[in-house]
Amino acid sequence: MEENLEVMNKTYRKFLAFGMGFLLVAFALMIVQPFGRNVSLLLAVILFVVGFIPLEFARRIARRMALVALRGE
Repeated sequence: MEENLEVMNKTYRKFLAFGMGFLLVAFALMIVQPFGRNVSLLLAVILFVVGFIPLEFARRIARRMALVALRGE
């Protein structure tokens, strides 16, 4: 069980970091606006939408980790 939780923890951290990175870049695009106002805002919205996909995977992995830890498999 311990090895399974370690693998799930690594996967969880990767997805969480990837999603948070997308959100950070989207915020930076909204604040700095390097490509002009409209293009930067459009890219930021797209990155927000794409950024929530790995965050959803991280949430599901965290839930599964909690279930495995509570069951003691």
